[in-house]
Amino acid sequence: MGAYNAALIQKRYQENAVSTASPLRLVIMLYGGVLRFIRVAQKSFSGGDEREGKNNLLQVEKIVLELIGSLNLEEGGEVARNLLRIYQFTLEQCALCNGNNYSQILPPLLKVWEGLEESWREIEKNG
Repeated sequence: MGAYNAALIQKRYQENAVSTASPLRLVIMLYGGVLRFIRVAQKSFSGGDEREGKNNLLQVEKIVLELIGSLNLEEGGEVARNLLRIYQFTLEQCALCNGNNYSQILPPLLKVWEGLEESWREIEKNG
């Protein structure tokens, strides 16, 4: 099997996973994407590749904007409002982050998102 076929199979698998996932599972998947891109951005910045770091933070921003768009502030009440504040904070931190300050911005941001993901995983586990 060639690299192209393996990539195509992987892409179809991911598309199927997304299209059949529950809303809760989708949120967890999106949070996983945020975490992955923050980690890659950290690695890029620490390796001196500011452009790649910023590109990964742009991916974080795209995911966070999707999450903002999915919030129902009327039905979600205080939880939704608190999530909105975290999402807005994340966008602000991504915009401020660069090769000189990433080590002050990204570790705390990563910790916030790890906590969020763990909370959603607990909700999923406990039904």
